[in-house]
Amino acid sequence: MGECKSTSFGDQKAWPVDTPGGRYYAEWDTGAPVTREGQLIFFFQFLHAGGRWKEFLARCPLKYTGNRGSGAAKVFGTVLLSVLSGHWRYAHINAERGDGVNPGLLGIDGTVSEDVVRQAMMRGGVPSLPFYFLGLGAKSPLHSE
Repeated sequence: MGECKSTSFGDQKAWPVDTPGGRYYAEWDTGAPVTREGQLIFFFQFLHAGGRWKEFLARCPLKYTGNRGSGAAKVFGTVLLSVLSGHWRYAHINAERGDGVNPGLLGIDGTVSEDVVRQAMMRGGVPSLPFYFLGLGAKSPLHSE
């Protein structure tokens, strides 16, 4: 009583998904192979709906001035895409350089090189990047003052 009938994903047309890069329309294709990158749009929707991406960038220790810097959003967007793709070394970051879709979902116009990320981490005072991503600040709990 009062419950809606379940429908399969194949019965639905495109549905709107709001991301930091704007509104996109997702479609489910039951015949297409599944990739981990194909599900990123829903994670980016989570970041946008909860204000997490804006909050993350607001408390980011990297500050750029002028028009010559890459910007914190581009640097951390590249790192986020790389980590979500399963990369664990700086050299692997360059694999994200050819991605023409996912950076736009984060609201950035492209990715940066591994050298830019490495220099930003050394300059920005982010000694433990994983703890920063987890929201524990720029220092890990194990970091001694």
